[in-house]
Amino acid sequence: MHRHCVIGVILLAQTIGCGNGLPSERITRCEQLVVLQAAAARSPTREFTLDLQGANGARLVYLGVVHTFDPAHPQFADMHKAWKQLQPTEAFYEGRSTVVQSSLTAAIKASGEPGLVRYLAAMSLTRAQSLEPTREVEVKELLGTFTAEQLLLFFVTRNVVAERDRRGVSGAALDTVLDRYLAREHDVAQFVNVLPDVAAFRSAYSRWFPGMDPTAAPARWFDPLRISAETGSVFFNDVNRASSAFRDVHMYRLLAMAWRPGAKIFAAVGRDRIPAQAAALRCALQ
Repeated sequence: MHRHCVIGVILLAQTIGCGNGLPSERITRCEQLVVLQAAAARSPTREFTLDLQGANGARLVYLGVVHTFDPAHPQFADMHKAWKQLQPTEAFYEGRSTVVQSSLTAAIKASGEPGLVRYLAAMSLTRAQSLEPTREVEVKELLGTFTAEQLLLFFVTRNVVAERDRRGVSGAALDTVLDRYLAREHDVAQFVNVLPDVAAFRSAYSRWFPGMDPTAAPARWFDPLRISAETGSVFFNDVNRASSAFRDVHMYRLLAMAWRPGAKIFAAVGRDRIPAQAAALRCALQ
């Protein structure tokens, strides 16, 4: 995701009509039009708002917002307004958490826009699900290019940097964050026996990044619009680009499969994902 961490909201709405979902052949054929975010970024006319309508009254709207945990940010009022206008029958969000907080404000402070989507869905008894593949599926895909050690270093360090930059965590608290995310990634089948403790993790990190600490990794190392040769991240940017590309295809498939008569779908996704998926979604839904 871009280091400014901008995201988008998808409103995918369909009115009552005939038939079921899209034919699988059509979804597969249009999938070829999903492009890399870096390729999409080269277009001076790339769109961050996408509004599509189907022949049976179906509608898809992408609205760009920003990753933040500040409940006062005006984007959250816009999201809430859009939710009330749409009255969704199904919701999608980025990330894998399923936690629902006790209030709208608490939801935003805990996890930003995904937390808001889950809260609004819970309050209206709307089905909500992640747009993400499981970590095991994602890792299986990436192991074709990167080693398990490289992937574990990437996932843990990226989360530490996100906590540092988005929540202002610093000092010894960042070491605690590193411990927590390393333990979480060890729940992934492919990582169970990889860098088994913090000492092993830090030792491997020092081999790849001599003289550097994972809590001080630059945010630009996790920008999927750049490559590692440009930023000096050795392999982090390249992992992020491959991961983002795989996730974009997965998200496209979920949205395309959700396109059916009577469905009204609300989802929040990364802003740079909109131009990456736009042509494929137009192909499938129109």
